[in-house]
Amino acid sequence: MKHIVPSLLLCLSSLIAAERVEIWTSADLKTSAASLTSEAEARSIAGKTLGSWGNHSASLWRRAKSGEAELHKTKIDLIVVEDGAATLVTGGGIPDAHTTQPNEVRGSSIRGGVSRKIGPGDIIRIPPGTPHQFILEKGQTIAYFAVKLAAR
Repeated sequence: MKHIVPSLLLCLSSLIAAERVEIWTSADLKTSAASLTSEAEARSIAGKTLGSWGNHSASLWRRAKSGEAELHKTKIDLIVVEDGAATLVTGGGIPDAHTTQPNEVRGSSIRGGVSRKIGPGDIIRIPPGTPHQFILEKGQTIAYFAVKLAAR
């Protein structure tokens, strides 16, 4: 009996803690990204959430226009550029900053940031509290996979 209880507790804890493995194939992602193209052209940006799991989420995005400046107070952005190109401006400040929801700030531009060209295969980590903005030239688009992680 003294060996059964610990074994039973171990089995129960592994069942409770177990999560489902999720796989998005390359073909699935290409189909999803392609479906975002017309929506992005119509609205400037389109996204699809692949999943959300407590402290993190994953999504696909396509932009057909420059975005707003943004800052996430409690989230880290991890971005993998899949297609297209843009200039990513990071750092500096957002002169007309306004809160759009708890811990989320937006504005029209960044002042005093650093500009970098980004393209397919680039991986970007944006720490919490860092202003960032995608700038696209006319006719340019960018598609990327993004993971949002809660900061510690």
